[in-house]
Amino acid sequence: MLLALVLIVIGLVATVYGVLLASERRRPVDLAGMLLAAAGLALALLGVGRLLSDSFF
Repeated sequence: MLLALVLIVIGLVATVYGVLLASERRRPVDLAGMLLAAAGLALALLGVGRLLSDSFF
């Protein structure tokens, strides 16, 4: 359960930081921010899957 909560928190922080980068910076950095936001969302969803089912991964 602790792993799931850590994944969710890190994923949400990465998503927020990625959105901030994507919306405030110029061209090379905003593309990295978009990728970071998507990866953070995927990480948070992995944490939710782990929270709902212990045999998720």
